[in-house]
Amino acid sequence: MVLRFDGGCVVGLKKFAVVAAVLVLAGCETLPTGRGFGAERANFAAGSTLGADLQRRDIEALSTTFLSAIETGQTGVQNPWRGSEARGVVTPGEYRIANLRSNPKMLLAGPAGLDIRHVVETELGPYVLTRNSNIRLGPGTDAAIVEVLPSGTGVDGVGRVIDRPWMLIASKGTVHGYVSQKLLVKAPGAELTLAGGPRRKPYLCRAFTQR
Repeated sequence: MVLRFDGGCVVGLKKFAVVAAVLVLAGCETLPTGRGFGAERANFAAGSTLGADLQRRDIEALSTTFLSAIETGQTGVQNPWRGSEARGVVTPGEYRIANLRSNPKMLLAGPAGLDIRHVVETELGPYVLTRNSNIRLGPGTDAAIVEVLPSGTGVDGVGRVIDRPWMLIASKGTVHGYVSQKLLVKAPGAELTLAGGPRRKPYLCRAFTQR
């Protein structure tokens, strides 16, 4: 038999969302910094009608391929697997960031390699860049530059790093990276908003599809 699943985003070994249709899985798996998922043989087809019928060797084959694809696979590149009675393909997708909004399950697109080890103060509101600014993967000048945003760009402050003068910024549902806080000013009309909101630990997730 051939397993067919579409859509999803994987965090830890538990799903953020439920089965959307008989053969459609949706969720989010975390990609822990500094360690992989390990050798756990979870049934990553669980929740579908076919998942319950997988034999042990099928589950092992799927699990090995799934974990490798999510951790190190190239976006959009298919990773085939074959067990004793089933076969399939896992295709890793884009990276997502969770736990930055009031709804912790709301996912924001984000760059690969983003440093999410830090607890951040969230819900900071709109800001404007005061000059051309390097946007980095981590909160420090030694972190890699992802892009350069021009002066006057409006951004959303989604996370101020605790005890560091760096801000995690986003726009239109996409996290760009970190910028030095001294390069930001409150957007006009937002100067009287609260200084910050709840402290949260962001989670790096990755979208995927299975067939």
